[in-house]
Parts: sequence; structure tokens; C-alpha cells
Amino acid sequence: MFVKLWMTSNLLTVSSKQPIIEVEQLMRANRIRRVPVVDDGKLVGIISREDLYRAMPSIFDPSVSPENLDQASRIEAGSIMTRSPVTVDPSTPLEEAALLMRTHKFGSLLVMQDDHLVGIITETNIFDAFLEVLGAKKQGARIELKIDRKPAAFYAMMQVFKKCNMTILGITVFPDFSEEHQLVTLKVQGENVERLIDSLWDAGLQINRFHTEERETKE
Repeated sequence: MFVKLWMTSNLLTVSSKQPIIEVEQLMRANRIRRVPVVDDGKLVGIISREDLYRAMPSIFDPSVSPENLDQASRIEAGSIMTRSPVTVDPSTPLEEAALLMRTHKFGSLLVMQDDHLVGIITETNIFDAFLEVLGAKKQGARIELKIDRKPAAFYAMMQVFKKCNMTILGITVFPDFSEEHQLVTLKVQGENVERLIDSLWDAGLQINRFHTEERETKE
């Protein structure tokens, strides 16, 4: 998966000359936590809610006078923005973007293509992609298998699913504590899950966990 498939493309932006009170109102009205700063079509920075909180005194602080609040509201966005933010391009693998965010504790990355701002990839986008990979939004049975790391074991597993006419909704592979095995978690859908379980055991595949989601019935 790549960033372009999960990024948010329709971005709101502000200019570096806008008062931060306007930036705060824009972010609050649209329920966003960060906004790019663009001047003459060029990305110059990014502002987060935390930047605003640090720059604007609280209206609930009795020691802050109305004059100070008014002065703070006139501060320009360019004076509190993060300059030269780290960016990725649309063809960046999603896991590479996620690792970059995790390593540097970023909540988002702006997406640039040919020096133009085309999107933003956020923690929420990463979570959505993760849920899609796991098949979390679709109903089915979840199975965790412990199999050999050899390609033949993976092939044998897939042959069982084909034989039982099961649809794979999501699949992930995790390292086991040994060098010989790996853990494979699948979300599957089909008419005969019991037959699938028996066939997996018959093929010599170890089932660690199995869970079937119950469908809601309407009266």
C-alpha cells in the first residue's frame, strides 16, 4: 500500500500572515488538529493545535487581561508555525511513512508531488489502513496459524483455503519466537468454517486461535 491510497487530499490551508485567532477558528470549525501554511502556492510550514495552545493565553486564566488576549490573537501564523516540515510523496510505501511518524513522533506528514502540496497522511489514515488490512470492518472468522517459514508451508495453507472455497478478507504475518516458524492471522469468510478447521488440522497446520463473529439477527 502507498500513501496516495490513504492520504487526505482536500486540504484546508492558511497563509503565514493570517492571525492565529483565525487559524484557531478554522481548525475548531472543521475539527482538524493541524493545518498547512501556504504562501503563493508554496508550502512554508504547518501549525498544530499544540502550537496554538502555546501561543494563545487561556481565556479562563484570571491573570490574563483582555488586552493581552487581543494582542495574542493578532499574532501571525508564520511566527508560530513549524518551518520546513518533513514531507513524503504519494508513492511512498505506507509502512515507511508510518515508521517515519513513529520514529520522530509526528502526528502527520504532508504529501508533496513536484513541489506541490497534494495531501496529508495522518495517524487516523494509518489506523484506517491497518483496519482494512486486518479485515476488521468485515464480518467473518479470525484464525491464527503457526506455520513453517518455508514457502511450501504457506502454499499448503493457501491450498486448504482454496479447497474449502473460503474468501480471505485480511491477512497478516508476524514473526514467532523461533526462527523456524511464523504466525499467520487471517480473516476469512465462507459457508463451512468447520470444514476449514478440520482441513487445516488434516494438512498438519497448527491452529493457535480461532474466533467466529456472530451475526446480528433482526426480529
